[in-house]
Amino acid sequence: MNRIIKFTLAVIMFTAFSNTALALEVIPSGECVGVKLYTDGLIVTDTSDVTTRDGTVMNIAKGYDIEKGDIIEKINGLHAVSNEMFSRTLKNSPQSVTLTISRRDKEFETVVTPADTQDGPKLGLWLRDSTAGLGTITCCYNGRFAALGHGICDIDTGNIMPIGRGIIQGCSITSIIKGVDGAPGALTGSINGAFLGTISDNMGEGLFGSLAISPEGAPMEVAKKTEVKCGPASILADVDGNGVREYSVEIKRISPVGSGKDMVIRVTDNSLIEKTGGIVQGMSGAPIIQNNRLAGAVTHVFVNDAKSGYGILAEHMLKNF
Repeated sequence: MNRIIKFTLAVIMFTAFSNTALALEVIPSGECVGVKLYTDGLIVTDTSDVTTRDGTVMNIAKGYDIEKGDIIEKINGLHAVSNEMFSRTLKNSPQSVTLTISRRDKEFETVVTPADTQDGPKLGLWLRDSTAGLGTITCCYNGRFAALGHGICDIDTGNIMPIGRGIIQGCSITSIIKGVDGAPGALTGSINGAFLGTISDNMGEGLFGSLAISPEGAPMEVAKKTEVKCGPASILADVDGNGVREYSVEIKRISPVGSGKDMVIRVTDNSLIEKTGGIVQGMSGAPIIQNNRLAGAVTHVFVNDAKSGYGILAEHMLKNF
């Protein structure tokens, strides 16, 4: 079986969405955008030993039951909004700090005594407050957008990042790292364009939020999962900064269980293979079109087969749209 890679950031919600929403017409996109996410709380990505002024080595996290993957919600009752804010509060409270921690949907408080080091009070915690990258918008509807087809996960913990806020904006694709079997490729570039919208949700089925602009393109029906068949299809993607183009693919297998790996697709378009080698990071979210309906979105690439990967069915991706 091929190993797969999940695009943690290849950039990349709505309230409950009934089956009747499948009758809605969405505007497929394929536009590559920049994504910036700011966490809701601070993610503990690792812990480490610290050395006090007198040379004592200690691991404070172990002593106070702080684990990799924990979310620090508050410090001294203040919402933990950034690493800078956390460090400043710690510096001002060298004797002790009260941390409010979330772990697997349970919350608890612990009063921690920092280590007195040559560089000031330290807890030995590696914290993440944001992430950024490139990805693809799948579709738009009524001032909203859906992108990626999977959630953005923290690269160190593997958990879906809880977001406090996020934005999408224009990007410049500067180069393509061509994918080959055994080494997935990627779109590279800079996030330097106009503000395009706000991200409200980061969940298993993708990124969702509100648009600041009016999308272009013709509306298209969302295919029911029973309407998606093995056979020819296409994807919409901008892989070189020259605009969205349609590329041919083939749906090889369908397993409509709602896992985010609902379809196996293979790129058959020689022009896309020439440019990228197949599916690369940055194409996650590229809409899959079949019979003039939105069938789903690209989500993963097979590490050992750069031309093939997984897709999520549109019905599953947009259930919360």
